[in-house]
Amino acid sequence: MRGAAPVSCSMTVNDVAGLFQKDASLLMIPFMRDDAFEGVISRKDLFIRHLSQPFAIDLFGRKPISTLMSTSFLKLSPENDINTALARLLEYDPELDADSFPVVRDGACVGIVHVAELLMAISKSQADLLATLETLSARIREEVEKARRIQRDLLPPSACNYAGMVLDAVLINSTEISGDVYDYFFIDQERLGVMVGDVSGHGVQSGMVATAAKAGLHLLLEQGIKTPGKLLAGMNKAVCVTASNSLMMTAVIAVIDRTVNKMFLANAGHNFPFQYRSLEGAVAMLDCTGGLPLGFDTDSEYNECEIDFQCGDRLILYSDGIVEARNEEGTEFGYERFSRYVQENSGNSLESFRLGLLDEVRVFSGAESFEDDVTLVLIDAEMAS
Repeated sequence: MRGAAPVSCSMTVNDVAGLFQKDASLLMIPFMRDDAFEGVISRKDLFIRHLSQPFAIDLFGRKPISTLMSTSFLKLSPENDINTALARLLEYDPELDADSFPVVRDGACVGIVHVAELLMAISKSQADLLATLETLSARIREEVEKARRIQRDLLPPSACNYAGMVLDAVLINSTEISGDVYDYFFIDQERLGVMVGDVSGHGVQSGMVATAAKAGLHLLLEQGIKTPGKLLAGMNKAVCVTASNSLMMTAVIAVIDRTVNKMFLANAGHNFPFQYRSLEGAVAMLDCTGGLPLGFDTDSEYNECEIDFQCGDRLILYSDGIVEARNEEGTEFGYERFSRYVQENSGNSLESFRLGLLDEVRVFSGAESFEDDVTLVLIDAEMAS
């Protein structure tokens, strides 16, 4: 806002024109009548609208400025911020025909705002805001990257040999922070446990829930809890506390005991695992047990089922990022294609099986990246030597 020196409404048009001619920066003049603010006239209105026509000076020059001044105009309060001022200006004059407008308080003109200066102020404000947002964005990116590294470091090695079993795993994030998680643990010299989980949604909150569930799993193991059902029940309580019913997590836990060639399985709403059974040469979906997702009900319990797991068998745990991958027509990769792949590639090494499956899903979807997090954990029971 620039200062304004009101003049009398009785001043002639010629005299007002002279004021404008003496000061090239003057865009608008306010006028008083009997010590009250009466109206304004802008340089643009005076010289272009009123005095540009032939004989206009002769016609209006000696008349009082009140003949030409405007009494209907946008009035802004000095308390308005620049964003409010611009919004009101655009509402009143959407084509920005006016180059200035008065600022009025208690019926008196206290200043004049040049539209060009208002727009420059807005531009600077926006530039400052963008700079602040860029700084904040950079800091957020740095924090998210730290969280991504921490989450990645919490994953166990992707390959493992234990008690006559070979394990191969991969987790591919669709965003910086994954809602998927996998883990495996050694119960004793003959028993291996494995867990795969998938938190609803993506991003930091999902990653926090997944990390809390994994931490809960290890706390339960340290307390001597070893069975899949009880482990899921304990993880459920951790997810309920962490997510506060805003997110849920599906999870499946299998414990393989090589002394009896058995697998003990519990499932909390997760995709049913697949098993390749070498003696039969067939693939089975392990839908023998199920339960509510973690985080749905604090008191949820999870039943277990017992399954033969013989030498030469293969267990496939995965997240829905594989079976729900869609092609351009919106068709899902689905369980049938998955089962067929397992059957046709049962003789491949775990690494070859994993790479081939992910490639097949990519070819099917027509995209190099996955829209959802993808987790795949494979376990082979080695043949006795």
